[in-house]
Amino acid sequence: MEIYRIPEDLRFVNQIGQTLSAEEKIKLEIALIKLSQTQTFDQLLFWGRIEGTVANYYIAIGLNFKNNFEFPHKTFFYTANLKEFQNLPPLNPEYKEQVETFRQLFSGQPEKILINITGEDGDQPPADQPNPDEPQPVVKNDDDSDVEIKPPPKNFLEVDRLAYVVNAIEFECALLPVGAVRLTPTHELRYNDSFEGLNLQEASKIINYQHFRAPQSPNKKELIAQDDALFHYDFFDQLDDHPVGQWSLQTDSSKYQVTIRNLQWPGFLGYHRAGTRIFGYAYFGDGIKNVDLAFQL
Repeated sequence: MEIYRIPEDLRFVNQIGQTLSAEEKIKLEIALIKLSQTQTFDQLLFWGRIEGTVANYYIAIGLNFKNNFEFPHKTFFYTANLKEFQNLPPLNPEYKEQVETFRQLFSGQPEKILINITGEDGDQPPADQPNPDEPQPVVKNDDDSDVEIKPPPKNFLEVDRLAYVVNAIEFECALLPVGAVRLTPTHELRYNDSFEGLNLQEASKIINYQHFRAPQSPNKKELIAQDDALFHYDFFDQLDDHPVGQWSLQTDSSKYQVTIRNLQWPGFLGYHRAGTRIFGYAYFGDGIKNVDLAFQL
C-alpha cells in the first residue's frame, strides 16, 4: 500500500471489516516518515497490521529495484508502539517446522520467549548447548591460528515468529496486475509507465493477476531469463496455487473496484481499480494460517 495513499486505499480494506483509527493513521504516517529519512529505498510501502492481545504489530516494506537482477530486494520493518520502525530479524530455517505448528495469537510483545533455548528465568540450558553466560573456549588449529566458533544459541522470540509469518504471507500472497511492471534491458524490474490499468473485463478475471515474487515455476523462470522478456509482462507466477480455490476475486456494484482475497491467509487483500494505476495489497489479520482450507473447499 503506497504510504501517500493510505487514507484512500483503506476503503478497499474496509471491505473485510478492517481499518485504521485516526490516531493510528497519524502515528503511522509520522513513523513512516522517520523510517524514510533514515533508510534509502526506491519505494516504501505500508504492508499491514497483525493483531496482538496486548499490542498490534504494524509492518512496512522497503523495495530496492536498482542493481537487483530480475526482482527487487525486499526489507521488512515492524513497530508495536507506532513510534519507531525496526528491522525484522533474519529467518532461521531451523525453527520452520515448529513455527508452522503455532496457533496461538500474537501478544504484541516482541521479546516474549516462545522457544527457550538458553534456559533463561533460572532454568538451565540443555545439556548439549553451551551456556551463553560462560566464556567459550577458543579452538586452535595445528598452526596455532584461531578458528571462529559458532555463537551461542538464542531464544526464539515472538519477533522471530513475526518475521516467519510476514515473509510467508508476502511469498504466498503478494500480487499485482499483469502489465503493472516491466523488465529493463539490463533485467531490472521497474513499474510500467505505460500501464493504465486493466479494463473492466480484464480486471474481473483472476488470470490477469500474478504473484509479486521471483518466479518459482520452471516455465516462468525460463521466460524471465530470455533476452526478449522485456517485451512480456506475464513473467511472474499465476495465482493458480494449491489448494485450488484459495483465491477469491470480488467486484463492487460498479465493477471498477476489484478485491482479491486469499482464504489460506484470512486478512490478506489485493486490490485494483480498473482503468487506473491504483493497485496494491495489504494484510490485516491475526497472522494465523488456515491450514484446514483444503478440507473446507
